[in-house]
Amino acid sequence: MSNKSLAGPEGRQMQKCEGIDNYRMADRASHMDFGIRDQDTALPNLVPHRHEYFQIHLQLAGFTQHFIGSTRRPVRPGTLCFVPPFRTHYIPTVPDSKYYIFNSNLDYLLPSAEIKTAGLNDFSAAHIPQLAPFYLQEQIDFVLENKNLSIAHEIGDAIMQESKNRTTGSTLIIHGYLLQLIGLVWRQYGDILTRLSRAPAEGATYSRTLSKLFSHLRDRIGEPISLTAAAAVVNLSPTSLAHLIKRETGRTFVELITDRRMSHAKELLLYTDLSVKEIAFRAGFPDAAYFSRRFRQIEGISPSAKRPVIKMMSRNAA
Repeated sequence: MSNKSLAGPEGRQMQKCEGIDNYRMADRASHMDFGIRDQDTALPNLVPHRHEYFQIHLQLAGFTQHFIGSTRRPVRPGTLCFVPPFRTHYIPTVPDSKYYIFNSNLDYLLPSAEIKTAGLNDFSAAHIPQLAPFYLQEQIDFVLENKNLSIAHEIGDAIMQESKNRTTGSTLIIHGYLLQLIGLVWRQYGDILTRLSRAPAEGATYSRTLSKLFSHLRDRIGEPISLTAAAAVVNLSPTSLAHLIKRETGRTFVELITDRRMSHAKELLLYTDLSVKEIAFRAGFPDAAYFSRRFRQIEGISPSAKRPVIKMMSRNAA
């Protein structure tokens, strides 16, 4: 994957990945572990983007939408939007809206977890309850009501105040508030979170070997990828890797690569103005005609028909 640095907010640097901005904590927060902003202190964010940290958006006033991955969820007062690392998303700001944005790196959110951010998409949220809302966001609308919403509002106020006056104990206090906020979601949505967390999904728990493979694929999705080369990355024979992929995912190596290429292509269609030909190239398809044909077979529509109203909303927000 080709990256290039751009001058980010406040003179910092951010990464541009395949036409979509990719923020780091240093781009959006004053501290490297946790940051909070509200409607008065939020930095301009007028286009779809990714970030290398976890984000929670608590909407207190105003109605908008949350574009995340290839889905669109409604946002109203009381809505909590959970965004995992490296997931393309966008929440258009509406007039008179009020909200809190909480940003946290992996070590702050999960200080004892023996996992790396790059492999998080391939771990099961069922075993780490803090992660479940992040990785099920595209299936559930989290809307706190009544007492739970009042508590969430108070938590946001408390975190904002604690963050402004950081002391040696602030790290522990803010972390506790953050877990309490996630706990409110579990209290209201525990049954469905438990059920969906246990269901087989794209983010199901895989072996460390496959987690390493998926990280490799994510970084090179626009390049030719052979089974032999992939097997060398994870120190297996091609036959052993093919059997492992089939057993763990139910798909062949070619099917797995195609799924990942198509997923990346859909993000580029939704969130960039790149041509279909350029998207096919960046997603690793041999040519635009083949990509369009495969896309229509899978999605039932042409790639150009997949482009949504999000670009119009982005222009209006600007």
